Amino acid sequence: MASPGVVTVTPTSSAGSDQVAGEAWRPVVAAAVMEERKRKRKESNRLSAQRSRARKQQQLDELAAQVAALSARNGAMAHAAREAARRCAAVHAENELLRARSIELAMVT
Repeated sequence: MASPGVVTVTPTSSAGSDQVAGEAWRPVVAAAVMEERKRKRKESNRLSAQRSRARKQQQLDELAAQVAALSARNGAMAHAAREAARRCAAVHAENELLRARSIELAMVT
């Protein structure tokens, strides 16, 4: 049974010259089959490469979104750290002031 897309040539008479003419077409048919297979393989490879590029682009887009989200989170955390450092410095200054007042009050009594 012939494969789909394969063209076979069979002689229509049993005469020797017709059989030779029919056999002369076999290389042409084989070349046509090989060209069709080559064309299908190229098309398959082209589509596969296209899917691969689309997957890579999607991964790149996801990574870019992740970078943006992490950058925003990093900015928020840096702001919170600066604010905590400012409050710590204020508490430290207030603590020093209260300590000095405590020493003053201890001297008075």
